[in-house]
Amino acid sequence: MVRQREDSTQGDISAHDGVRIAWWRRLPSITPLLVDTMIAVLTAAAAAAALVLSDEPGARDPDALAHALLIVAALPLIVRRRWPAGVVGATSLVLLAYLNLGYPGGPSTVPLMVALYSVAAAGRRGWSLGATALWVGAGVVARVFAQQDPPVAVALDSALLVAASLLGDAVHSRRALRAEVLERQRRAEIEREREAQRRVVDERMRIARELHDVMAHTVTSLTVQAGAAADVLDDSPDEARAALRTVRASAREAMAELRATVSVLRSEHRQDPHPPAPGLDQLDDLLEAARRAGLHVELVIAGEPHPLPAATDLTAYRIVQEALTNVVHHAGATEATVSVRHQPAAVTIQIDDDGRGPDGEQPQGFGLLGMRERTDAVGGWLQTGAGPEGGFRVRARLPRTERAT
Repeated sequence: MVRQREDSTQGDISAHDGVRIAWWRRLPSITPLLVDTMIAVLTAAAAAAALVLSDEPGARDPDALAHALLIVAALPLIVRRRWPAGVVGATSLVLLAYLNLGYPGGPSTVPLMVALYSVAAAGRRGWSLGATALWVGAGVVARVFAQQDPPVAVALDSALLVAASLLGDAVHSRRALRAEVLERQRRAEIEREREAQRRVVDERMRIARELHDVMAHTVTSLTVQAGAAADVLDDSPDEARAALRTVRASAREAMAELRATVSVLRSEHRQDPHPPAPGLDQLDDLLEAARRAGLHVELVIAGEPHPLPAATDLTAYRIVQEALTNVVHHAGATEATVSVRHQPAAVTIQIDDDGRGPDGEQPQGFGLLGMRERTDAVGGWLQTGAGPEGGFRVRARLPRTERAT
């Protein structure tokens, strides 16, 4: 019973809230035109009230015409956002007619202040300064020298006009500053999105290069060793077993490198250290793998070795790795020479083979494309093509300083 009463009470509250929401939705939306219409009505009412309370000596007694002129002077304020300059001009003309008829001058200040504020807030600074200077100057001359009005009253009315104009200019400046800030935020957001997209693309390309370089070299070695084992399986079982052991070792190395590469993608916030990236100090292991694949490789090192940036060191290693993979898999070569020349400002990598060289157009597979992308990323250059004595040559120059990003 209690639960039923609670449900009933909640239903009544929900129904009440629904009526309230529907009531709010039935309210007319507040548009700028409606706001300006209300401002015009309030301005006319304030001017009429000031006219009733006015007791300026020597002024003409207020009548229906005076009230009508003040209302007409406030009417243009309805379109003050669309035509601010026209509004200040129309209001000024009507108020000039009002003052020329000798009515009290105080009430005319009300619609004039709103008009001056509106034209200044719209950013029409020339119109605002000109109208304010005209009314203040003409008012001082007419009221002080012609009508002998008290200087304090004249100064107060003039200060009100200047204050209205300055307030409108301040509002315009604030709006312009806010719009500029919002525009900068919008542009910054767009730039952040572009930078995020660029980073995603760069990371995808880096992952693609790593996977290609790791797997292509090992798979090529596995293919060569498996083919050698198949060729000698019947005649030389011992050689076949040795080749198969090499296949198994190469497969384990491939799995280890692949696992290390994938772990970088899956464990961004893990604390366990990842295996260090390979570099030129591991060339011996790389060349030994190529030798096991049946390629005679000679390593030539010139110059005094110096530490390289991690990205440059990895790039140099991957270039040698991909070049040897291509030699084993495509060139039909039996010998290759890997030259590493250390210089104070750069390191030069060169790989030559005695294979058949490029046939017609130079091949543009993922391997060569990856080498070129890696080289460009560290600010170096890469040359590939036929060697001077036949075969194929890969030559790269990598600077020792890291490229600014």
